[in-house]
Amino acid sequence: MNLVRKVGALGIESRPARRHRATFAIVVLAAAAGVALLAISMSDSTRAAFPGANGRIAYSYGDGYSGSIWSANADGTSPARLTNGANDYSPAYSANGGRIAFERENGVALMNADGSGQAQLLSGSYSNSSEPPEWQSEFHNPEKPSETIPFVKIQTYSEAWHTFASPSFSPDGSQLVVVESKGEFFSTVTCAVEAEEDTECISGYEGGHYFYDEECAACSSHVITVSSASGAETAEVAPSSSSYQDFEPTFSAGGKIAFSRWNRSSGDSTINVVNAPGAAAVQVSNGPNDYAPDFSPDGTRIAFTRGGREIGLVGVGGGPVTVLPMPNPAGVSHSYVESVAFSPDGTKLTVGRRLNLTGAKSERAIYTMGVDGSGLVKVAVGSAPDWQPNSLPPSPSPAVPFRGKATKHKVKLSKSGKGSIGAVVCGSSPCTLKILSATLKVGGKTCPVKAKLPKRLAPGESAKVRIRVVGKCATTLKTAGKGSVVVRVRVGDALGKKVLEMRATLVAGATKKHSKA
Repeated sequence: MNLVRKVGALGIESRPARRHRATFAIVVLAAAAGVALLAISMSDSTRAAFPGANGRIAYSYGDGYSGSIWSANADGTSPARLTNGANDYSPAYSANGGRIAFERENGVALMNADGSGQAQLLSGSYSNSSEPPEWQSEFHNPEKPSETIPFVKIQTYSEAWHTFASPSFSPDGSQLVVVESKGEFFSTVTCAVEAEEDTECISGYEGGHYFYDEECAACSSHVITVSSASGAETAEVAPSSSSYQDFEPTFSAGGKIAFSRWNRSSGDSTINVVNAPGAAAVQVSNGPNDYAPDFSPDGTRIAFTRGGREIGLVGVGGGPVTVLPMPNPAGVSHSYVESVAFSPDGTKLTVGRRLNLTGAKSERAIYTMGVDGSGLVKVAVGSAPDWQPNSLPPSPSPAVPFRGKATKHKVKLSKSGKGSIGAVVCGSSPCTLKILSATLKVGGKTCPVKAKLPKRLAPGESAKVRIRVVGKCATTLKTAGKGSVVVRVRVGDALGKKVLEMRATLVAGATKKHSKA
């Protein structure tokens, strides 16, 4: 890929090290294709909204060359700085809200939600260099062959990178989906000078022309999953291609993955979804400038930035796009939507915007609003917000009552007249027990027997109903061969009180016949 083009006011100042190498590679390719750069350069990645109660909002604070991670309550109160790094961006909460993945130094790092336990997971690389300037006389303007510039300075720059960005946790937290970007970019910059050895470009020469001869070698950007424990690659979400670049991936609570796809030939960017790594990608928006997708907590919708000025909402399988305009606040000449993310309860959106203020100043700010676009409120100065899911309290389990279980077999007493005729099992709350009566009916007569139970049981604890037949009752039972025992037990717990009757057949011989409680 080779081209010479007039860049005008951009100048060489537009080529320093950039935070997102994936975005940088796409901007270079877009420039080569002659397409608009606005939406690409303004986009900033966001993460999936996992279901839960709405917690704090994490965000990046800093300019394009330095930043740290902060968090604040959803109304902007109680801001807290979580990292002290100079290049920390794009925080993403785990599904339980306990961890944050973020970009650090061309790679990905992890930490706890309070900023503790910071550790680098993926390390990238970046380098740039420049050659000593050269001077040339009688330079022919490539755009105006009849025009000759007396002297020009020719400067060659190069930069190479292999970086990881835009992390998003899988629902179980075991993996991250990230964008892997690599390439080497060469740029030869030519500008008019007063004379040979002059290092200052003539900014007023014929409109301040700068000329670029640019080439991006082996530039690629694709989406992969990695282990959140080791950083080892686990899958390629979509194969690399010379036709498109994939970036800004995000997981849904159900395990789907959405990402932005920039088409190299058309210059369009669309939102695509795969059901699982390696599955066929489904295009769910038609562009031309759709970026930074984020799933709703229930996984049915995707929010994204459209054209840098609006928010789009589309079903996870595609279909009509609902557009939410983002009017400029008072005192703002232009604004750009960089990112959007759902709240964990699905009722709101948090939006990262770049605002061009009056007086040639700019600001990045975070807003919240309803999913219908209403109730826009500024929360903080920063970018790339992500909303923390606070785990919802588990639904209370239904209360389990106590129960009595009489033995289903005939009970053969021991030589001392002892035996067990069943058990009382406590439910989901502590219970109290009291034996009301214990009688044996044998040989047409009824006589009392001894029964034993503890007075209290813990939830889920059980106790055997033990009896002992002695004296005349024991003699009568031995003569008759069998008898029927009934033990009445009053049990109380959080659900109330009830009298259980435990029945069993006592025999002097082997057990054969069953009986029911």
